[in-house]
Amino acid sequence: MKRLLPVLFFCTTLAFDLSAQLVKGKIVDKGGAPVPNATVYIHETAQGIMADDLGVFQASLKEGSYTCEFSSLGYERKRLTVVVDKPSVAVTVELEQKVYKLREVIVSKKREDPAYAIMRKAISMAPFYLHQVKRYESEIYMKGSGKIEKIPALLRIAAGEESKKEMKEIVGKLFVVESQSEITFTAPNIYKENIVAFSTTIPTEMEASNPMDIMTVNIYDPKAFGRISPLSPGAFTYYTFVYEGTTTEGAHLVNKIRVQPKKKNGKLVTGWLYILEDSWNVYSADLKASEFGVTVHFKANYTEVKPAAFLPIAYDIDMDLSIMGLKAAGRYYASIQYKEVELNEEQTLVHKTEVPVQAAEKPAAGKPQTKKLLTEKQQKKQQKAQQQLEALADKEELSTREAYKMAKLMTEAVEPEEKKKERESLEIIKASSDIKVTVDSLAKSRDSLYWAEIRNLPLRPEEEESYRRKEPYKLKSDSGRVEVTVSTGGTGWLGETFMGGSRRLGKKCRLTYGGLLGAVPEYNFVDGLWLGQRLSLGIDLSKTKSLAIAPSVHYVTARKTVNSQLDVTYNYAPMRGGELTLSAGNTTGDYNRYGSDLRIVNSIASLFFATNPVKFYQKRFVEATNKVDLANGLKFVSFFLYEKRNALENRTSYSFSKREPSDNIPAGQLLPMRDNDALRAAVLLEYTPRYYYRVRNGRKIYDHSAYPTLSLQYGKGIPTGSRRSSNFDKIEAGVRQRVKLNLFSNLYYTVNVGKFISTKEIYFPDYRHFNANELYVTAHSLLNSFVLLDNYSYSTNKQWLDAHLTYTSDYLLLKHLPFLQSYLFNESLHAATLWIPGKNHLELGYSVGIQDAIRVGVFVGWEKGRYDAVGFTVSLPLLNAMGLK
Repeated sequence: MKRLLPVLFFCTTLAFDLSAQLVKGKIVDKGGAPVPNATVYIHETAQGIMADDLGVFQASLKEGSYTCEFSSLGYERKRLTVVVDKPSVAVTVELEQKVYKLREVIVSKKREDPAYAIMRKAISMAPFYLHQVKRYESEIYMKGSGKIEKIPALLRIAAGEESKKEMKEIVGKLFVVESQSEITFTAPNIYKENIVAFSTTIPTEMEASNPMDIMTVNIYDPKAFGRISPLSPGAFTYYTFVYEGTTTEGAHLVNKIRVQPKKKNGKLVTGWLYILEDSWNVYSADLKASEFGVTVHFKANYTEVKPAAFLPIAYDIDMDLSIMGLKAAGRYYASIQYKEVELNEEQTLVHKTEVPVQAAEKPAAGKPQTKKLLTEKQQKKQQKAQQQLEALADKEELSTREAYKMAKLMTEAVEPEEKKKERESLEIIKASSDIKVTVDSLAKSRDSLYWAEIRNLPLRPEEEESYRRKEPYKLKSDSGRVEVTVSTGGTGWLGETFMGGSRRLGKKCRLTYGGLLGAVPEYNFVDGLWLGQRLSLGIDLSKTKSLAIAPSVHYVTARKTVNSQLDVTYNYAPMRGGELTLSAGNTTGDYNRYGSDLRIVNSIASLFFATNPVKFYQKRFVEATNKVDLANGLKFVSFFLYEKRNALENRTSYSFSKREPSDNIPAGQLLPMRDNDALRAAVLLEYTPRYYYRVRNGRKIYDHSAYPTLSLQYGKGIPTGSRRSSNFDKIEAGVRQRVKLNLFSNLYYTVNVGKFISTKEIYFPDYRHFNANELYVTAHSLLNSFVLLDNYSYSTNKQWLDAHLTYTSDYLLLKHLPFLQSYLFNESLHAATLWIPGKNHLELGYSVGIQDAIRVGVFVGWEKGRYDAVGFTVSLPLLNAMGLK
């Protein structure tokens, strides 16, 4: 059975000492009710402990006297001395409810909420705190629990009998995972985790993953948790902030700031940030985010483990999942003990504030200044930046522009050289931190006495019951994950017989076939039904190079002949996009080689509605295409084709609608094409400056660029000496770009211009054709196609201008309605124009859909400035991705 719950259960720990005593405690309010998720910080050991939602905690300590601080959001912090002088010590701590006092300010239309001044300071200082720590060593204890509450009936029906039984066993039962780990961090983002102990009751049908994805997140990162942080430059574009009061925590003033997203979007968070006055660092965070049916509630408490260095000491994370009837919930607590913390000396804060008597053992976190962030030998430009940075830091209040400028200057000043080099490199190394995991040989065999000693949270009755029914599990470390897995079978023989599938032929070969559905891939009025099969043999020549051989043979019922084709693709230079494709065959071709719609769409329209927008000719051909990068972002494509062409006519008129189809002659052509042959060659250069890329499995995959893509193409028809042979010269140029305006919207444009320099002899397949959507349903993208044009009505052998502009936003019209904001669709406005000598088409449209995969739109068209038509379309580029070509 496949993984039913991809909810993460996370690991980590506290050191275990055989001579330790057990301190058990409970944190309550004045009325004796538990204070949920309170934090305990033990100063002598730099150890943080997160109490559970019943206020219960425990710790193993050597004999002695310990200074402990107990705190929770909304309660006064309390410091107590705990004497450990016997094997078991019980502590009950009573916290008083805290009152946040508002400053004497007036919030009106003429004066902004004071939260904005606080957040500007926090945002400007965020890069400093992001890179403040050079290295640390810590120990972490984690306890996670989770429960599948409901499995949808559809999933139960689809599962086999054995899987149904397994599902029944796990629904409604709590599963537990605990771990103890040693973590070493080295700037900028290298983590080493040694799992000392690991225990779980999770069955083999589920998977528990290492929590380092969360443990390595720095809240000052502009993209913390894969979302737009309220501490990132640009945060005011996405969030509103509300000041909810100030309170004192020892020598510190703490501001409570409500974070509210301007839109209901999964990339934004909601909740509270608690910001220290003067130093402007995070004292506590309580944030929530929801996306794709998963809601994560993140709480973290920070403590001053070194002067002016506030690091997280405890996490409490709740997760709820509700997707298509599948319901589950999970939670984990993590407590951190710092063994060693090393700060970047060049980033040390200098404090101006005097130290109060009651906190004399530690300097207070006052107003920070940068202490010689740059050396005296640096260039004048850097010295000027340093002066600007210090001037901004001395300001009592910052404007939004000054806050963003200070954040930028701070990043340039404190960012490690490794991060600068990584940012300047075009290769996107990794989206997350570099985590190296090792597992202690005894990690899986720790006994109950060991766990009883090192737990920070005692087991509850339901968790003890989970351990009593514990099943065997497998622990893996080679991939940096702690996981429980189960192998699964295929889709079943019935599904593969109908839909097709693939089979391994040894270690390096795979055979793919189309099944019964692929045996009848097409119907048109020229050929009738296609009956046959297309096979594909994939061969792995090495880890990065591959060869694909795909023969297809089909009997066409109306013409009573065979259409056949062979395609061979060789991927020979994976880091340069090197791909050679060879094709040959005797088959039916579309006059519009690249622009007409998918043949499957034409088949459905022909069979059901007697509509046949795609027109065909017979071609016997040999073709070769080679693609390769000459440099990063510079692609060179060469193309060669020889084909013999014959016009075809309809051989059948059968359709369910009983109507007569149109003749097999493209629009604008009065007579059928004369038999001819063509020898064509073309070269294309395409360049995208500073094109960022990723490397996956040894292959280079382009990702994004802030610059447009430029293209230049030359094509030629070379005379073969036969009676009728193509002889022409064509040149065209293009530019396209997607411009990200903000998190919610982008602008895409593409322009293509070209001209046939000479046309001594040219035939309709050689014309310049365009993407047209003659049917209501199309596989073309609305980004570069026309909805209201016939397939061939603007095909030309002269010159042309083809331009498209699309503005897409998550919040354009419909999604301004609050009840629609949580849905995934976005909206687009489209404008497109096509000009050829004597003709000009313009259309404007609006569409809704899911990215560029599925869209529904309505368009209005004009010919030569006069209203021509209005039309509706369903665009399904997803069909192309599914391989329905």
